[in-house]
Amino acid sequence: MKQVIAALRTALAVATISVATAPASFAAETITLNGTVLSGVAANRRPISGAEITILQAHDDSRRIVAVSRSNQAGKFRVTFVADDGGIFYAVARKGSHVVLMSVLGNAIPETLIINEMTTVASAYAFARLLHNDEIPAHPALPAAIAADMAANLVSAVSGQPSSVIRTPPNAYETNAWQELGTLSNILAGCVRNAPAACGKLFAFATPPGGQPPTTTLEAITNIARHPAQNVRKLFALGNAVQAFAPSLDAEHGPDASDKFMRLDAFTLAIKFNATGRVDAEGKELCPFGGPGNFVFDQAGYMWITNNVVQGTPNSATCMIVLKPNGQPADGENGTPSSPVTGGGVLGQGFGLGFDPSGTMWSGNFGWGNVFPTDKDGNPGGSVSRFTRDGKPLSPPTGYTSNVYRVQGTVSDRYGDIWLAGYDDSRIQILPRGNANSSYPYYHDSNRHPFDIRLDRDGAAWVSYSGSSTVSKFVMGDSRLSLKFTRPIGTGAQPKGVAVDSKGNAWIAAGGDNSVYAFDKDGNSLGRFVGAGVAGPWGVSTDADDIVWAANFGELRPESRKYSVAALCGATESKCPAGKKLGDLIGPPTGYTLPSGGAEVRLHNGKPLYFPLTRKSFQPLMRPTTAHPDAAGNLWVTNNWKPDFVNDLLLNPGGDGMIAFVGLAAPVWPVYYNAPPISPFGR
Repeated sequence: MKQVIAALRTALAVATISVATAPASFAAETITLNGTVLSGVAANRRPISGAEITILQAHDDSRRIVAVSRSNQAGKFRVTFVADDGGIFYAVARKGSHVVLMSVLGNAIPETLIINEMTTVASAYAFARLLHNDEIPAHPALPAAIAADMAANLVSAVSGQPSSVIRTPPNAYETNAWQELGTLSNILAGCVRNAPAACGKLFAFATPPGGQPPTTTLEAITNIARHPAQNVRKLFALGNAVQAFAPSLDAEHGPDASDKFMRLDAFTLAIKFNATGRVDAEGKELCPFGGPGNFVFDQAGYMWITNNVVQGTPNSATCMIVLKPNGQPADGENGTPSSPVTGGGVLGQGFGLGFDPSGTMWSGNFGWGNVFPTDKDGNPGGSVSRFTRDGKPLSPPTGYTSNVYRVQGTVSDRYGDIWLAGYDDSRIQILPRGNANSSYPYYHDSNRHPFDIRLDRDGAAWVSYSGSSTVSKFVMGDSRLSLKFTRPIGTGAQPKGVAVDSKGNAWIAAGGDNSVYAFDKDGNSLGRFVGAGVAGPWGVSTDADDIVWAANFGELRPESRKYSVAALCGATESKCPAGKKLGDLIGPPTGYTLPSGGAEVRLHNGKPLYFPLTRKSFQPLMRPTTAHPDAAGNLWVTNNWKPDFVNDLLLNPGGDGMIAFVGLAAPVWPVYYNAPPISPFGR
């Protein structure tokens, strides 16, 4: 794109408007866009004159320039062009050799547009794992569409200021995102305004490990998004030197803050979502978040989430939650689910859910409190639920019952065989091709409490046993399940979540001894990985770069921990930061956290997190059980359990909401069966 823009500079010298013609095969519309290129906002705004503006469209295997212009003395520009009705539109403004600003318009072009440092921060973070040479990939369409929605969740392209999502609960000052957006924008503003040495410092501090220094503001902020734990103190000081945007992080919310819950550990940007969808006649949510345990993405990027308990009680929830890719509740449009999803025997879902190759959803029911899953005769049962793609129940009101009890791990292989882990009867059951009435025999041995099941590319399954601190690998035969091997995991390690990487290695989260273990495909140990950033891990996943993500639930005792997600260098070491090897911690020693902005955390209904107790919480990221990246690289994390474990064990344990760390992971393409992650871009 840089070469194309250079070729346009001659034309820009004599014309401020360029009109492109849309391909005849698309519905086309004539658009007039009035924009302004600025540094800062409100009383601190400064127009940027003489900037070269390029409006682009990423759509249908192509990226094309639809209009070019130049800003006047007031920073304003106006373009008229013909555009088709698909893809993602975005604007890039260049001034001199160092200043490059960006604003994402999405799939609908507004009448007015702001391009400033804050829209650049939002664009860079949302597209951190997609941008290449300042360009948004056109194909496949899903990653860019998700990233555009996430950019809009951060900043309004119309106002150039934080969006309503950021300025209102459960964000606002319950998290630090609003203030951090200001600081990141101020970091860029020094260079944009040509403050002495500002560009040189920015480019030095934003140089990736072992890489080349950036040469533009857009490259610099993209590097910060990709390496958010690097040079945090230096970048924070750089942002404090300029006050073009407010609010911003002050010393009480900076890297040396005395309050650990408000301390900045890394320049990650994270957004919390806690609305679940439909409400009753009194306006109360039918299914408020109550301990989301695990989740999977469908091929439209929608997130299906298990929900443990009725919020404020220890009793089993009878619903699951579905969110759109932008974190808002699914509303049933265009054949999508309407959240919450109910029926089919849903009862206190735990860790197990997944799609089969047809797109049918299967979820295991664990049962919480004094409510246990049973069969139609009242006997202990497997209670597995099944739903259509749009959330209609296919299983009976008590769910499907089988030779398993209190199901956790629930996955499908590429043939539609459903693998189930019966936690309380220590059985592994398979429903061949999803046949709930099959006589296929269950597997049982001396290992106890199977928890998670993950499949490799050959269809073999790794199963963690939290009761016996072991992991086993199985293959499915025509008439029975065959054990390949069993390997011990520590002593009292209580392994739970399992992930399988692109090379067939298995990674296991072991909260009992604060470790992550890894084995190669033949069961040979690759190591036990510990460190300050690994604290009671529960769930573990790998992204398309084989980076390992461990969700730190913490130890089962009263504590006041700042919860986090740890990143470990995986089997493809070339994708790790320079100097990192297998199992090394990536990021800050704390893991990636979500600091408080200073306000009390509240539920979606506005009540305090611990209601009806008077205790206050300032931990927007609670005890997480798993973390998975979406197709744009946003790392989503479950708020499974409230921070104070003992205080809420018998009263109201279920955590509130989901957290999205914007652009933190390598994108993963959603697949309708369980398999190691793959990239949307084939790399």
